[in-house]
Amino acid sequence: MATARDILNNWETKLMEMNKPISELNLKIEGTLLEKLIGRLYAELNRKGIILKPKCYLTDTWGCPNKVPVIGIPFYYADATLSKIQDEMQSDLEDEHELMMTLRHEAGHAINYAYLLYKSKEWQDTFGLFSEPYRDYFHPNPQSREFVKHLHQQVGQYSGRIYAQKHPDEDFAETFAVWLTPRSNWRQKYKNWGALKKIHFVDRLMKQIGPRKPLVTNGELIRPIESLNFTLLEYYNKSEERYREKAQGYVDDVLREIFNTNGKKEKRIPAGVFIEQNRNHLVEMISHWTGEGVSSVGPLIDKLVARARELNLNLSPRRQSRKLIEVTALATTLIMNYIYEGKFIVP
Repeated sequence: MATARDILNNWETKLMEMNKPISELNLKIEGTLLEKLIGRLYAELNRKGIILKPKCYLTDTWGCPNKVPVIGIPFYYADATLSKIQDEMQSDLEDEHELMMTLRHEAGHAINYAYLLYKSKEWQDTFGLFSEPYRDYFHPNPQSREFVKHLHQQVGQYSGRIYAQKHPDEDFAETFAVWLTPRSNWRQKYKNWGALKKIHFVDRLMKQIGPRKPLVTNGELIRPIESLNFTLLEYYNKSEERYREKAQGYVDDVLREIFNTNGKKEKRIPAGVFIEQNRNHLVEMISHWTGEGVSSVGPLIDKLVARARELNLNLSPRRQSRKLIEVTALATTLIMNYIYEGKFIVP
């Protein structure tokens, strides 16, 4: 059975609370799981003698901009709550192992572009022409041994590790990823496969170019996070009204009705500080008059404090008594709805 804290922080509530332009979510790679995984990627490149360390940036999908040696990473991997929302919305969240697989693949693209490998005759003889049409729908052969098996892909009725068959550029990136992966045992795994000659080609080529400075180091980024001005729900193409109904702990709207986001002339009191200072009194009084335990009332007051702070709400020092009455009434109403409806929503 879901506790009051669970309901107050259900993923739909978090979605609504974060439903603002993605560029305003203050996301960054530093200090996140991504930073650790990118560091691991760089260490793997070092061990292979490759001096290029592709820069990574947040955007709305995986990929390298065309012929630009940088790696775009979906923004939701930079925040644990956004990752949970992505998993609930689309059920395609990658775990750490899968993230590393994708980072190695994208690093292959970046190295291809940085050293203009796709222009060489030997690269074209091995993988094909870079100029071949790039199609989302193609006809793979799941039993083919001419391609390595790395990233999973579904194309129509076909499903499996067939991504290398999509395009010569993808074939190289997948082959590079297999070669780069520690303990992949590619010599034995791909013994008697046609794909083995591709891995050997990558092995020879990386020994040649690894210590060299890249020929291309920058270019135009595609949809960097600071340009993503659509909201989270717009990104998922979902109705705000639908998720507002499911957000059983969403209190932002009612808090905005009580408190201001700005003030004139006089010094204002942060609403989060105000509610927190009165926390014990609110918990005691509301628990007494509603009969609901502290284990439910306490998390609600904590939620009001956290959201008031996040929204930068404030009040006039002259209206503290009035605002305390309004907060008490609001919290009491929410608790009564929780008792009878199982959710903290004001009708």
